[in-house]
Amino acid sequence: MNKIPEMIRMAIPMKATFFITYIMVDGWSGTTGEILRLKPLIIYHLKNFFLVKTEKDREEAMDRGSTGFNTGEPQIHFYFLIGLIYAVVTSLLTLFILVFFALAYAVYRHQVKPQMELFMKL
Repeated sequence: MNKIPEMIRMAIPMKATFFITYIMVDGWSGTTGEILRLKPLIIYHLKNFFLVKTEKDREEAMDRGSTGFNTGEPQIHFYFLIGLIYAVVTSLLTLFILVFFALAYAVYRHQVKPQMELFMKL
């Protein structure tokens, strides 16, 4: 029974490099990909070039689509949990978590919030 805390004490710092890499690869690339949103941008320009005849068509072509809140919210909670666990053990990880949350805030501020305001007007 006394070996369990000892095992946890030894295992947590060894996994920190994995989580730093995980945050950099999954977190940073996911949020920057969400900032860019290349697929909706390309679709918008294709619709605008081929299908738009009136201003109403242009408004319909500008539909942003879903922001993927059902998959993004658990991911944010997971990163918060990783940051909370590793803040004391590996303080370097906190820096990577802060960069992730800064990028996630940029996504929220410029994509999710305007979409929510648009939804509230309807």
